[in-house]
Amino acid sequence: MKDLNRRTVVAGISAMGLGAAALSRANRSSADTTLERELNLDDPASNLEAYIKLRGDIAGAHVYDMVRGQIYGLIPGQAARPLFKTIGAGRASYTRVSSLEYQAETRYVGILLDWETEQPLERWLNPYTEKRCQVPVTQYGPSKVRLLPDRTDFTGNGASSPPPAIRPWFLMGGMVHILDSIISPVAESLRPDADLMTYSGDARLLADPRITGVPSQLSFTAVESWRDWMAMELTGSLWWHVSGVKLADAGDYPAELRSELRRHDPDFLPGDR
Repeated sequence: MKDLNRRTVVAGISAMGLGAAALSRANRSSADTTLERELNLDDPASNLEAYIKLRGDIAGAHVYDMVRGQIYGLIPGQAARPLFKTIGAGRASYTRVSSLEYQAETRYVGILLDWETEQPLERWLNPYTEKRCQVPVTQYGPSKVRLLPDRTDFTGNGASSPPPAIRPWFLMGGMVHILDSIISPVAESLRPDADLMTYSGDARLLADPRITGVPSQLSFTAVESWRDWMAMELTGSLWWHVSGVKLADAGDYPAELRSELRRHDPDFLPGDR
């Protein structure tokens, strides 16, 4: 099996996304054709606005989401090995800078779970090394990022002029799917590190100018280097398969997850401080 690297993975997913769009347009229904004209997602400004509506709310309201999924280990020449499950919570608000740029304030808490019991892991027996590891909670933010028509800029130093590309998209059965790839600004030694996502939502809601944020779902695959705390001694990577959903409000988190959020990030939930 060839070593996975983030450039190969991202190039492949981008090609699949553009191919899917071409196939979708060649076989779209008349209803989809009408919605496609209304949405005009080949226009960078329209594409970016639709993407923000799927991720959050263009009016600036705090938006909460939840993800769940599985994480596998990939070693060249071996079958993928189940390692853990995961649950996570994100909070974000989006501010319009221009028609071609939004700024997001984000925070995230991710918890690894035992594969069998689905209980939060504090210690984990590494099946590759037979060593027991302390398992930290993953926390990002609060942080600010720039969202441009074709990419997310973590550095804040990206070019302000509009890039020629847009996020790949397709419309099928009245649902818009916008593809995105997030490349974390990590050192070369830590690659691969690519998050490959698809946000999906109702095209009719997206086309309504009165609606600032629409219900959406997320499908998410990531190829990531081993975490440092795993103390891996073999070449390989982590392979994430995750699904997510935008919540109506923070009260929709399960009680057990709200308890974990209060423990790890007391400022995450509204009204806790």
